[in-house]
Amino acid sequence: AQVVGQSPSKPEVKCLHAQLADHLCRDHSNPLGEAILSGVAARGVAVHGDSQCHQQCDCGVAREAATWWYTPVKNKQKLFTRLERRKQRQVARLEAAEEG
Repeated sequence: AQVVGQSPSKPEVKCLHAQLADHLCRDHSNPLGEAILSGVAARGVAVHGDSQCHQQCDCGVAREAATWWYTPVKNKQKLFTRLERRKQRQVARLEAAEEG
């Protein structure tokens, strides 16, 4: 198995998070994922989780009941930017309709 868009013949590495996920979610056979995991662990990150981090992945834990929840800032910014662009286009359409 391999990560989409990545093959042994490609010298560049795509999406380190995907490599790590592939390693963790399959049979731990992704050598690059293992190297990433080792590197993260060497930086002091608890790679085996803790008593709370499972809450986001556990479908049995409601978000409201979770004591911890990761909220990605990057995606929030992307959604905010998209919403702002839609508002700007809508205003431009309304102004054009009023002029025409």
